[in-house]
Amino acid sequence: MTDLVLSETRDRVAILTLNRPDRLNALNYALIDRLLSRLDLIET
Repeated sequence: MTDLVLSETRDRVAILTLNRPDRLNALNYALIDRLLSRLDLIET
């Protein structure tokens, strides 16, 4: 399974990319959960 949310940091800017092209990046519970997890990691 591929990662639903890709993340990288450039010059202290976090870039989050939704990675669900087969569903046109439509939100579902799994994607929202992964996005919130990434945001929590960025805050720390």
